[in-house]
Amino acid sequence: MNHEETLKPALIRRLVRYCHYIQARHAIECARTISSVEIASYTDVDESQVRKDLSAIKVSGTPRIGYQTPEVIHAIHHELGFEHDLLAVIVGAGHLGSALARYRGFEHYGLRVVAIFDTAPEKVNTVVAELVVEPIERLGRVIGETGVKTAILTVSPDAAEDIAHRLARAGIKAIWNFVPARFKAPDGVFIRHQHLSTGLAELAYFLKKAPDN
Repeated sequence: MNHEETLKPALIRRLVRYCHYIQARHAIECARTISSVEIASYTDVDESQVRKDLSAIKVSGTPRIGYQTPEVIHAIHHELGFEHDLLAVIVGAGHLGSALARYRGFEHYGLRVVAIFDTAPEKVNTVVAELVVEPIERLGRVIGETGVKTAILTVSPDAAEDIAHRLARAGIKAIWNFVPARFKAPDGVFIRHQHLSTGLAELAYFLKKAPDN
């Protein structure tokens, strides 16, 4: 894909789903090929859409054989930037921030947490996932020294916007926001809001509407 082109968010989400399934299947079965029918069945995406998506990232299959598994994984990783280390810091060393710091699944997509920060004196200097929790005052210095461009935000809602702007001033270009609060993104910063409450609401609504067995 031409570097001037931008992948649409919906396509990015589908590619991640494809990659998750293909990697898992390849690890278990060591399958060298995979068909668009298999991918479509697992991801609940129309088969023609799967072929169109893979064609968009310059992956072509062979009739009655399918796609070469390593080629598909490599192409998706390349297009989404998973080939390179994505260094990140976490701001907020509470239960959620600590859990995210310990989660090893991010490594499959190149994400590596290099520092974690908190404002609470009782959390500073404790150890989370082999990282010493830093005071928020060292935020700018650590980001400057490591060259990190990504931050994961798990602070309290009332502090989120202020911290986001502080991160932007320190050089952060992308924020993964787990705080249930929406705020205007600082200039030049991309924010992905990940509201856990939304997912919970969808589950609760489904259970409310589902017929009793």
